[in-house]
Amino acid sequence: NPHTRITYLPSSNMERKDTTHGNNQAPPPPPLVKVCGLNTEEAAIRASEAGADLLGLIFVKKSKRYVTVKGARDICRAVDKWINEKALKKPTLPKPPTKDDEEVKSASTWFKDAAKELLLQLRPEGGSSRVVAPLKVGVFMNHTAEQINTIVEEVGLDLIQLHGKEPKDIPTKLNRAAIRVVHVDGDSTISSLKENVTPGFAPYLMLDSKGGGTGKTFDWKLASKFGDEYPFFLAGGLDPENVESAIKAAKPMGVDVCGGVEKSKGIKDLEKISKFVGTAKKSST
Repeated sequence: NPHTRITYLPSSNMERKDTTHGNNQAPPPPPLVKVCGLNTEEAAIRASEAGADLLGLIFVKKSKRYVTVKGARDICRAVDKWINEKALKKPTLPKPPTKDDEEVKSASTWFKDAAKELLLQLRPEGGSSRVVAPLKVGVFMNHTAEQINTIVEEVGLDLIQLHGKEPKDIPTKLNRAAIRVVHVDGDSTISSLKENVTPGFAPYLMLDSKGGGTGKTFDWKLASKFGDEYPFFLAGGLDPENVESAIKAAKPMGVDVCGGVEKSKGIKDLEKISKFVGTAKKSST
């Protein structure tokens, strides 16, 4: 049933078995955590040490968190050195789709399968313990596929996040799998959100406040309804104080923070990073 929400667990069939006796069901595992807008080695290492599953680097020049290709390469090298020192396992990266891929029969099933595989790779033992290296994510907005691929290879990125109005088939031209951002505002409905969802291209979805980087939240109950069919990362106005409530209300597969862990726009607060990641990884849906 595509309308049944699945709790993603690394098990043989990846679905939670009902082993309840009365109401004593074990809580679901915490969501994945992405810290975005990282523009210093220090902040990226802190996010990694705190247990972030994904590290976001923004290549949008108008952003206060913009990082140059050289700066991003230095950050990724520092993270890779840390990964090697900790002897962390590197996850198997999802492959980008191709034009020749088999026709998708069920949109909901396609996205759920992709989410389950990502969670299996990043949380092979379940729970929130760190045994796998974080993924490095490049954030782009209205770049061409050629521009994105060049930066991906020069920097050494693992995933791509599409934040603009890129053609829906651009993921078939990219060297890495993509996260597609779906923008939400006060006029958004389940129907309008679904119009921006196309299976067979970007395997991961993120719901974010319209504009991105605004520090504004949106209706988490709407997000939860969307999640009945489509797993998603929740972004938009999250911080160490509200992330637990957001997780309980929206029930996302992952959470994404940027401005909520900053001292001022573009300047990360290391203590806030640790607090956000720690709180998120202790929370469950």
